[in-house]
Amino acid sequence: MTTHSIEIRRLLPADAALYRDIRLEALRLSPEAFGSAYETESLHPVGWFAERLAHGAAIIGAFRGGELAGIAGFIAAQGPKQQHKGMLVGMYVRQQARRAGVGRLLVDAVLDLAAQSVELVQLAVVKGNEPACELYRRAGFVEYGLERHALKIDGRYYDDILMAKDLLGRA
Repeated sequence: MTTHSIEIRRLLPADAALYRDIRLEALRLSPEAFGSAYETESLHPVGWFAERLAHGAAIIGAFRGGELAGIAGFIAAQGPKQQHKGMLVGMYVRQQARRAGVGRLLVDAVLDLAAQSVELVQLAVVKGNEPACELYRRAGFVEYGLERHALKIDGRYYDDILMAKDLLGRA
């Protein structure tokens, strides 16, 4: 797979079935990377996912042919004191699309979208996920903190590394 064969675009409600499929795969295969749980979201019908795409976070998809190879979301903060920042959320690339530049295309698309409305993009990545940490570092994110015990799954705690990128280029 090459990045030339990848189409990056915002997902629409019409993409809900594809989005549901990859989202549930992400929650099932990488539960430590997401605040939500497979057991919760798998109960929702396609219409629920269509509603999320219509009115929730902006979800960017990486398509190869008709297959959705990866997703990443952007949520802008609300309110006058936080409207300068947003979050990169829900990042997942299918196994067969990893190490092919898909993740970087998704991060860049989220950053391009974010630059239209915010100055700062934050994210949380589970400690120990070095490929993701390295991807974010290469995209200009810097670590600013650690949230200990961010998630607890089956009695095991997972820490989140907190990272941010200043879109205005300030240190």
